[in-house]
Amino acid sequence: MKLPRLTPGNLPWFKATAAQWRYALRNTIAMCLALTFAYYLNLDEPYWAMTSAAVVSFPTVGGVISKSLGRVAGSLLGATAALIIAGHTLNEPWLFLLSMSVWIGFCTWACAHFTNNVAYAFQLAGYTAAIIAFPMVNTVEITQLWDIAQARVCEVIVGILCGGVMMMILPSTSDGITLLTALKNMHSRLLEHASLLWQPETTDAIRTAHEGVIGQILTMNLLRIQAFWSHYRFRRQNALLNSLLHQQLRMTSVISSLRRMLLNWPNPPSNTREIIEQLLSELIKSNANSYTVARIIAPLRPVDARDYRHVAFWQRLRYFCRLYLRSSHYLHLLENGVTAERINIVRTPGLARHTDNAEAIWSGLRTFCTLMLIGAWSIGAQWESGSGALTLAAISSVLYSAVATPFKSLSLLMRTLVLLSLFSFVVKFGLMVQIFRPLAIHSFSLPATRHHATVEAANASPGRSLGATDCIYGFVYRGDQSAGI
Repeated sequence: MKLPRLTPGNLPWFKATAAQWRYALRNTIAMCLALTFAYYLNLDEPYWAMTSAAVVSFPTVGGVISKSLGRVAGSLLGATAALIIAGHTLNEPWLFLLSMSVWIGFCTWACAHFTNNVAYAFQLAGYTAAIIAFPMVNTVEITQLWDIAQARVCEVIVGILCGGVMMMILPSTSDGITLLTALKNMHSRLLEHASLLWQPETTDAIRTAHEGVIGQILTMNLLRIQAFWSHYRFRRQNALLNSLLHQQLRMTSVISSLRRMLLNWPNPPSNTREIIEQLLSELIKSNANSYTVARIIAPLRPVDARDYRHVAFWQRLRYFCRLYLRSSHYLHLLENGVTAERINIVRTPGLARHTDNAEAIWSGLRTFCTLMLIGAWSIGAQWESGSGALTLAAISSVLYSAVATPFKSLSLLMRTLVLLSLFSFVVKFGLMVQIFRPLAIHSFSLPATRHHATVEAANASPGRSLGATDCIYGFVYRGDQSAGI
């Protein structure tokens, strides 16, 4: 194994840009403010406020707003569910276990069925109820349930408010600029993708490229949601943005169908490849128009109407040209700030609003069975000591319900838990017992600056993964989806 050289150029502090350092500094100050206000308000568990400030951190304003709304809604829903379930069933272990398993299973189903903010809110609702309700099995006074629930919600809101204040003081890049840049880059990449897929060869790189293009278009839907919350202009143009994403996704399907036609066409016209190259060269120009495109593809017009292969290819190619020119027109209107009222578009549902229902039901049933099995074992062995196992099982089931192959994430989670336990032991008994001033505690949280800069650099480089050291400081951060604890 080759170890990396410890040179200044390889260290994350020197790799991070000025924008990444500003993002890291903003998050660090927000975490310290949240912890300070939580101590000042005498909340039960002040670290939850600091955790919330870290979780809702996002490089853009729209991401912070959308994530904060989901976190507040999920925390309120989870705390309410914990109050209702534990308040009525805490004295009956089997009924309490059944009710909590049903609720967390429902949250898991909703998390796997929906996407983006709705999924994040149900994730919070699921494991917030678990964090509040399961440790209550050892309490005698039922009034402690209300104290824990309201403290949890207050700590979350304090952390979110501190993160929002720091976002206003140290603003970041605009969501709209990021979205428009991504849309234009994808618009150009679709032509490169068409040129690659319309080659006669068949390789694994073509399949990988096609999956990558579809994944990037679905990812841009998250940028659209963030832009929706960042500026009123994009809220007015939301229908146009959604229609544009639908058209780009539809173009990938048309490109794939044209490839299948070309591969299964025994005797295509001899000038097909030459005309396609001319067409792609013309479409990439900013001043491309329907008249020029029609002149280029005119030689491919079928002579015999009974040649169904030729007719189908001709109609599909014309459809692709119309889609691409329409998308170019929509992008031009977006750049010029034209309002949606002046554009005649067809209203379409949100892109990737929900996933497969059967898979979501299976995820919810799996969570229900897991919690019932662990709870039955705890009741049969020692019910007073099983709250920790039930809480961790509920959190893991909800968080990894939408992951197709969770083994890698779970293995990283287990390694992180071991390192975090050792790290916490050293900090608690070797350092914190000697610190009595809040300023010293805040100064100890400054290494989070390095973590946020590293995470930001990892987000900018999709191929880069976070190490175990980053996971110790970033146990609350998940870059693959908007979720965390």
